Amino acid sequence: MQCCLGFSQDYEGRWQGDLSYGSASLPFVLKLKLTNGQWMVEGDSPKQGVHGIPGKVSFGADSIFVQLQGGIRISGVLFDDSTIKATFMQAGVKLPLLLARQTGADTALKPLIRPQTPQPPYGYDTIDVSFRNNYDKITLAGTMSYPKKSGRYPAVILLTGSGAQNRNEELFGHQVFKILSDYLTNQGVVVLRYDDRGVGLSGGVFETSTIEDFSKDAIAALEFLKKQKQVDPQKLGIIGHSEGGLIAELLAGQGLSGLSFIVSLAGPAISIDRLMVEQLYAIGKSGGISEANLDIAKQINIKNFAIIKSDLTTAEAYTALMGNVGGVIENNGSTELQTELMTMLAPAYRYFVRIEPEQYLPKITVPVFAAFGSLDVQVPADVNLKSLFDLLPKNKKNVLKEYEGLNHLFQHAKTGQVTEYAQIEETISVQLLKDIADWIKGL
Repeated sequence: MQCCLGFSQDYEGRWQGDLSYGSASLPFVLKLKLTNGQWMVEGDSPKQGVHGIPGKVSFGADSIFVQLQGGIRISGVLFDDSTIKATFMQAGVKLPLLLARQTGADTALKPLIRPQTPQPPYGYDTIDVSFRNNYDKITLAGTMSYPKKSGRYPAVILLTGSGAQNRNEELFGHQVFKILSDYLTNQGVVVLRYDDRGVGLSGGVFETSTIEDFSKDAIAALEFLKKQKQVDPQKLGIIGHSEGGLIAELLAGQGLSGLSFIVSLAGPAISIDRLMVEQLYAIGKSGGISEANLDIAKQINIKNFAIIKSDLTTAEAYTALMGNVGGVIENNGSTELQTELMTMLAPAYRYFVRIEPEQYLPKITVPVFAAFGSLDVQVPADVNLKSLFDLLPKNKKNVLKEYEGLNHLFQHAKTGQVTEYAQIEETISVQLLKDIADWIKGL
């Protein structure tokens, strides 16, 4: 538990709510306690069997802001003494969360079913490792898995998607990178996965870090990996999911020395301001919003992201954003809206929105395996695949593929909506895992 300065004693106690995703839900608990003038906060996800997630909390006049380990962010407004209307954010997923003050013991809950998560004993060896990012003078921590038989093997680092994430890229009990590592290592590939900076056992600060900072972490990971005795340094690659795929593209486009191939899983291949507009449109469409309203929202969002991408100062951009959305959003003076706009104007986010992958894709000379799900609403397959086909230099070893019926996490889905992620028992398509392993071994 981490202490921080408190603002109001009205928040003390146990608060519980449900993270709703379609017809199902995931209970979440916040425990707040004021001791000797200092606030303590912990989070529980009882259904996942996770308790006592440490963090820190701060308060506004009527608002609360919580940061928990694992990249969990919760911002909310106190409606009355017994209700907090909040937003839950983790790994780029944003869900509404209505928290009610609770009394009495925890309710027994059935654990989530995640049948793909590997359990020991494993058919390979693993070791916890740490390595140094000398650019920023931080130490990162992770897990390296490798075949039991001595030799030198192809090797990859895994780069997580947006939001602060641990080495397993864990979300709603889905341990995507643990499953990916397990599959690849069983197929003769050495894998290094690591906690994002500021998450788990890794040093550094996540909140203010940019894509450039995460790229430096990736370079440090590659440098560490290629020195290991189990690794063939001539067959060293990056597998990145979502934002991690973007980083893989950027590093390959910059001609990173020693990089032999990249795998981009739902990695953006269009300018990020355009991607965000397309993402919001796709999310709205999957949620049943009418085409007329989608078109109106799209025009507003185009202008919003142009403002964010611009060189306007934070104050100037905030005024411009309020002017753009003020006429169409109710309660445009609310703390919730103001907080969201300021989040969009954070330096790290503005840096992200200004990235243009189109400048780097034509410069990639290593083989590329790029995969998208046809139901992905976060990085839509059509526009991003087209960009790759148009801009990547021709290479017989490239594989650019759309997987029918898969969402952004590469689960078999019905609509692709973010709210389905936790509801689906499957973590990642086995066919995709097989295709990645076969491609790497065939290089």
